[in-house]
Amino acid sequence: MTHPSVRQHPRFPVRLPLLFDSPAVPGPGGGVTLNVSQGGLLLDVPKPLPPGTPASLLLFTGECVARAEVVVVWTVEDIPSRLGVRFTWLTGNDHLAWERLLAYQAGVRPRASVRIPVALEVTCLLSPDSRVPGQIQNLSDGGLMVSLGQELAPRTRLAVSVPPWRSLPPVEMQAEVVWTRATSDGHGVVHGLRFLSDDREGAFFVAGTLLRQLLDPQEASSDRSVYLLALLARTAAGRLPG
Repeated sequence: MTHPSVRQHPRFPVRLPLLFDSPAVPGPGGGVTLNVSQGGLLLDVPKPLPPGTPASLLLFTGECVARAEVVVVWTVEDIPSRLGVRFTWLTGNDHLAWERLLAYQAGVRPRASVRIPVALEVTCLLSPDSRVPGQIQNLSDGGLMVSLGQELAPRTRLAVSVPPWRSLPPVEMQAEVVWTRATSDGHGVVHGLRFLSDDREGAFFVAGTLLRQLLDPQEASSDRSVYLLALLARTAAGRLPG
């Protein structure tokens, strides 16, 4: 493992969920940024990649999705592993989205993480015998907003479970209700949930949830799905789940 001794660009701490694909791993996966810069990223990913390995990324910057090609510069093997990567391709609207994010992070109110709009069915487990279906509205590595058919009191603890999809295993996080409010259409109650696990576990829950939505054929008409499928097709055409 080697680290650059001199930084060419300032680095800003922010946790962004990401999806990546590389010829070195069997199919697309998820991860999270630990810090970001104009020239590269520090990533947490499930498995190490050796220096020199190329990868394709989708970075969720909040309202936008930025596509990028990177190469691994250094690796710390752990569970998860840390990778220092350098951009090799980032152009057009993707570059503008990235510049806007960096400008915001350099300002007076930088984000610790970002909230990503999502529409995905989940199950909230109050106990082994009590399950409440719902739909995620947005999420970050610190928590999520979910609409449920019944109101749960603040401080209620539950598990949020996203079911398996094709070859993807289920993902689950322990959470606690922080606030509630009725939906504008009168159908259901919106709940703000805080994850009870650490930021790293929350980030991987977010990445796993996003991977399901973006690879779901019912979402194939969305811009984000088109971005992902076009990005991964170059290197993973024969390796997508299924």
